[in-house]
Amino acid sequence: MRWDRVIVGVGFALLSMAASTLVVGIEDRPWLTLVTLGLGALLLVLGLVRARDRTTESGLVRDSVRGERVARFTFIALMALGGVAAVVAVVVAIGEAQGHAIVHLLTGAVSLALFAALAFPWHPEAGSGTAMLRGIVLTLLALGAFGSFVESLGGAGFDAANSARRLPALARLHDVGLAFGAFGLAGVLIGLVTAIVVLIGWAMHRRAWAS
Repeated sequence: MRWDRVIVGVGFALLSMAASTLVVGIEDRPWLTLVTLGLGALLLVLGLVRARDRTTESGLVRDSVRGERVARFTFIALMALGGVAAVVAVVVAIGEAQGHAIVHLLTGAVSLALFAALAFPWHPEAGSGTAMLRGIVLTLLALGAFGSFVESLGGAGFDAANSARRLPALARLHDVGLAFGAFGLAGVLIGLVTAIVVLIGWAMHRRAWAS
């Protein structure tokens, strides 16, 4: 049994559980949710750090060039979706709906910014545990950004003060995006931690090289 995989699985499950609880808004024992969130993040990072380099018996290594192309395509697609959500939030949404849409839009923008910050300048060795960490974090951030932008589109369809302007077809997207809420929270949390660790490592490497 690979204990690193078990630790990663348990950490991800705890993070998803805690993030889902925050999305639903359960107020009973909030400290338990925070402890679960922190423990999940700790286990996930620990499991990924323990992961060793993996190759197949034939010696094949994952095609890193293809992975970079996927990252670029994902970023462009999410940028386009975010642009559409921004236009809808400004032009279509009115009253309370506009504020609702903008909040989700900003959340998606944070996820997408972290995605870009980790996807483009950070290129760990293909097949390594660090590369696996990068892939999981980028996946979480991409799902979180997608969900937030879709929630923003859906939020633009709501407006309690102007029910005649409520757009049911658009509002249904809010429930679709809500399903990705846990990924968004987990992705931003882990993305921030990862970005800090990568930045510290880069700074230490640069200082050692300079000396």
